[in-house]
Amino acid sequence: MPFKNQKKLLPLCGGLLIALAAAALFLCLTPAGQRLLAANSEEKILLNLLKSSGAELRTTHVTGWVKVGDAAPFAGEPQEMASLVAGQLGLNVPVCKTESWQNAYARGGEITGELSDGSQASVLGQVMEYPEGNKASHIMVNLAVEDYWKARAYKKQIGQVLSRYGDDERVAVSLSGWIDGDLSDEELAARAEELMSKAGAAVQERVAQDNLVSLTGYSARFSRDLRYAGKEVNLNVAMRRSPDSHGAFIYVASPVILTEY
Repeated sequence: MPFKNQKKLLPLCGGLLIALAAAALFLCLTPAGQRLLAANSEEKILLNLLKSSGAELRTTHVTGWVKVGDAAPFAGEPQEMASLVAGQLGLNVPVCKTESWQNAYARGGEITGELSDGSQASVLGQVMEYPEGNKASHIMVNLAVEDYWKARAYKKQIGQVLSRYGDDERVAVSLSGWIDGDLSDEELAARAEELMSKAGAAVQERVAQDNLVSLTGYSARFSRDLRYAGKEVNLNVAMRRSPDSHGAFIYVASPVILTEY
């Protein structure tokens, strides 16, 4: 009897190995699989960078945006776009805060509320109107989560939802943390430089004012980048002293920090 059971198990084990091998090939060989592996490793790099500074992780911010295709549902209608995406992300739209605005060049609508786990989320629909009569619609999503692992799941969900509206959706993760202890401006700058060096990032821009230092650069360890003024950037590290609280806030993000700091 034991021999018969072993014979039955052999095909099952073989099938499992084949499935695992196929999954590994998908991750390694297909563009979608490579993007998934890259995204996961990049988020770990960001988390390790933050922790290496001596900081405690406080909040993970997930920000997504996409240029809306002309054939997408409600393209050109900012409030309707925002409401539709908010519902697809799990917001209870009827009880959410709703705002709209308009000026000479653009119209916008925003939905803000809580997801089922208490995470704060906002969805913005925006339509730019150019003098020659052309229009460009965009959708932006902002989400703040205390649980880093939940944020990774939300990043995937946001990307999937935004991909229904345009061909080049982007989703970025920003981590914020706290370092105890009084730091001088020189120590603040030195720590930020050290983090950029650990990531292998060449610094392209430095900003230092009041109690803030922000460094932006490019590292080959991150796949996607932004370009402005002829520069490639895909890593942003910022630190801000809080003398009254005897510590400093730290922010790390790829490609750039997209939250207030």
